Parts: sequence; C-alpha cells; structure tokens
Amino acid sequence: MIDEIVDRIVQFFSTGLVEKIIKAFLVLCDRFVNFILSLCEGNNYKKKDETVDVLYTSGNFLVINKKHDLLINSNDTKKVISSFKTVQTIMRKQFPEYVQDNLTHDFYFAHRLDFATSGILCIPLNKNACKEVCQVFEEQRARKYYLALLRGHTDFDEEVIDIAIGEDVRFKDTSKKMCTILEDELCQNPRRSITKVLVLDRGYYNGKPVTKVLLRPITGRRHQLRLHCSQIGHVIVGDYTYSLKIDTSPPRMFLHAFRLVLPNTIENLDIQTDDPFTEKALKYKWKVVEQVNSIATAFDIIDSF
Repeated sequence: MIDEIVDRIVQFFSTGLVEKIIKAFLVLCDRFVNFILSLCEGNNYKKKDETVDVLYTSGNFLVINKKHDLLINSNDTKKVISSFKTVQTIMRKQFPEYVQDNLTHDFYFAHRLDFATSGILCIPLNKNACKEVCQVFEEQRARKYYLALLRGHTDFDEEVIDIAIGEDVRFKDTSKKMCTILEDELCQNPRRSITKVLVLDRGYYNGKPVTKVLLRPITGRRHQLRLHCSQIGHVIVGDYTYSLKIDTSPPRMFLHAFRLVLPNTIENLDIQTDDPFTEKALKYKWKVVEQVNSIATAFDIIDSF
C-alpha cells in the first residue's frame, strides 16, 4: 500500500504539468520581488528628485548632472506655481542664494538639454559669466561630448554626419519636432548641421542589437543628435519622437551629455560625469560583445577626424 502511494507521488511530480506549475510559481515570485524593489526605488527617486546632482561649483558657475525626463524650465505659469518639477523649481528651493530676481526663470540658463536627455548642464551664477559662456557657445568653441545607445550594429567605426536641419512645418507651432533637408517639402529654414560619431562598443540591449557611441556635435541645432542618428538608420534607443516604430520598451531615451569643455577668460571648465550606460548601470540588460574604442582614448580620436 505504501509503495503504491509512493509510486503515485513520484509519477505526479514527474509530469510536465507540475514542471509548468513550478515555473509559473517562480515567475510570479520574480515579478513580485521586482514589484517590491520598484516601489523602493520609486520612493528613493522621489527623495532624490528634490535636489539636483552638483558636479562642480564656484563663484561663477554651478554645473549639475540633469536627470532624464526633466525640463529645465517652463513658460507655463500654472506649472511653475504648482508641484510640477523642473530644474528651475528644484534649484530655487535648493539654492535660493543663487536666484536672480530680475530673471524670468530665476537662473542664467546659458544652454539647453532636451527634456529626455540627461547630463551636464552649466549654469552661470552672474551676468559676466553668462555673457562669456553664451559667446563660447555662439562661436562654437564649446566642446560637447554625448554618450548614446543606437539601434542596430553600425557598419562604420567613425562617421561625420553633415545634414542640414530645419523646422518641420507639421509641428511649426509646437517646436516638438525638427526635420532634415532630406525631407525637402517639410523642412523650413534649414541650417548646416555637423555631428561626429565614434563607435565605442557593439552589443545587445534586451536581446536586440545596439551600438554604443560617443557623439560630438560641431553645431548646435535643436534635436541635432537625435535627428542625425535617425537619418543614418540608427535611431537612439528610447527616442519616441524620431523612431519609425514607437520605441516604448526602454525606460528612457539613452542620450547623455557626458563631457563639456568651456574655454573662457573667467574660468576654464572641463567637466565629465560617470558613464550611465555601463552594463552594471543598466542592470546587465545591455551586454557588450565587441569593444571598438575605450572612453580613455575616445576623446582624442573623435577630435582628430
């Protein structure tokens, strides 16, 4: 009798059905753990969002590491007076001593980063410093370097993209989208735009082919890097605006202002952040299979061509 019971138990646990039940249970456990972790990360994120990450500060400049999906400022007065978060509203609480009462947006925002782009933002703290930095940008003496993950594996290691960018007539009143001269009928007031591209790594993100690159814009058009990457057939991962198919699977757009060099007569600046697109930082969803150039040598290489 006992032997028969044992045999039936063994037969039960050896069936494919039990294996499927166990696998389903493990999946549910994994999802539950991830859900709890996301709640914890979410709470920490809200706390961190109350301050900006300062990379450098002096009597003339405050340099911060802007988070992705964060506006620098807003012209919408309802948003400004509400709990809506921007760099401006966060800094107003964190650095009330730097607020300029004569400025509409409280601070000297001498250059811009897109809402979805993270990275270095330099904020002059006085009028003279602002004038100096603005002149550096206007004369294209600023050296800006960005990190990005692009869809697909590029067939080049170095590239210079020279495609004029203008206003997309379909979005003329919103400024939400730009276009290139290749879209002739849609593109108004195109201006020459140049971007250097250097491949760092090739690999896979969530199992799909991706190339990690260092970008250096020589000019500074709105959405320049995003458009240029899209035009060569390698859209930035997570760029919902310029993807041929809506790219909603990634948690963000993988474009980051990595290094900024500002030569000026007041105080020369050369600021660099940590790399946010390492395998570890992206929780190993990004896996490198081929390293082409290291970041240690990448700046000299991209400056040379």
